[in-house]
Amino acid sequence: MLVSIIMPLYNSADTIEDAVQSVLSQQYELWELIIIDDNSMDNSMEIAKRYSAIDSRIVVYKTKKNVGSGQARNIGISKSSGELIAFLDSDDMWLSHKLNTQVKMFQNKNVTFVCSGYQKFHNTTNKTESVGVPDRIYYEDMLKTNYIGCLTVILKRSAYKNLQFPDMRKRQDYALWLTLLKDGTKVYCSNEILARYRYGHISTTSNKIKSIMDTWKVYREFLDFNFFPSVNYFVHYLIRGFFRTKFPKLSIFLGFSYLINKE
Repeated sequence: MLVSIIMPLYNSADTIEDAVQSVLSQQYELWELIIIDDNSMDNSMEIAKRYSAIDSRIVVYKTKKNVGSGQARNIGISKSSGELIAFLDSDDMWLSHKLNTQVKMFQNKNVTFVCSGYQKFHNTTNKTESVGVPDRIYYEDMLKTNYIGCLTVILKRSAYKNLQFPDMRKRQDYALWLTLLKDGTKVYCSNEILARYRYGHISTTSNKIKSIMDTWKVYREFLDFNFFPSVNYFVHYLIRGFFRTKFPKLSIFLGFSYLINKE
């Protein structure tokens, strides 16, 4: 099956080569990489075009104005032709067996949505930590915390009528996962590290606070929950996030986090 890889690109000249090289190194070779430059102000576009010139599987588009990563992904989806849709941001990377491992999961006809564990690494210190996932993820699980890393997701296009990220600047991936799971769909997970998530290059305290408030908006504005249900899920989200960040071992004991299978 053809895998369409959607990569939004914005001012990522320092990291895009790592991202694209991780796609080129995939053991599974039946893919197309669709890069959407979201009106970058650096030379990201030129780097992307250079890769496109040497590999016909890589296609580059440019937005007329900055639309945000969610809408850039939607443009990429509309330009894609694969039955399987995967996502990789321009500052993250995949391990070489990522696609090979996950495409095999779709041999089960009931599988329409897969994800995996991944490794977080700090941009400057290179400090790493592993982020695990449960074997299965359901809608009620996702209301309490976002277990799914966008860089690990692959979706079966034909299983969904409207595979589009909501028009939100932040948390649009979380909102989409909730939408797809609401009808009873479940996510099949490989608790194996298949990707690397870069952090620390743009992180600030104010960004973290804004991120928390964006999660609140998912409950109140996107899902249109009443106040008290929103508070209930929001508190779950905060508590689980706190333990997963500050006390990872205790978080695993409490069932908030999951061990990574080391092979």
